[in-house]
Amino acid sequence: MKKIFILALGLTGAIMANAQTKKEVQFGGGLRFALPVGNFHLSHSIGIGAELQAEYKLQPNVSLTGTTGYTNFIGKSEAYGDYKYKYPSVGYIPILVGARYYPSSQMFISGKVGYGILTGGGASGAFNFEPQVGYNAEKFQLALGYNALVDEGTLGHLGITAIYKFN
Repeated sequence: MKKIFILALGLTGAIMANAQTKKEVQFGGGLRFALPVGNFHLSHSIGIGAELQAEYKLQPNVSLTGTTGYTNFIGKSEAYGDYKYKYPSVGYIPILVGARYYPSSQMFISGKVGYGILTGGGASGAFNFEPQVGYNAEKFQLALGYNALVDEGTLGHLGITAIYKFN
């Protein structure tokens, strides 16, 4: 797991460092809305957060990406007779790198891997992956993806991310 984390940090750092000398790197930031799936939806409702993205064009239709951010998943309340329990909110921090393919100038398919960190009471980290499909415009991107943390089980969510391109 440490090797994946170090690889993700190294690739993200390389993309960011390359941004200082080349115009091909594009930075963006935006909002993320997430719906937990699988067992995760039993304890948590929606997730709301922010994401930062760097994209380095290798060719007109292929690029490398690096993303990080923070999403807060709101804990659900449960009642068992007279006993009431509220699951604590959980924060999620992804550190992901990947590749993106543009079959057309406005559509993309992406795959990212890296390390995901959960914050809160049960703070932990695990291997993280996210396949995506999305729409690309001149100043923004809209992506739909499935994000999963994989350790002893899978903690997944469907996410919609809207990114505004800074340059």
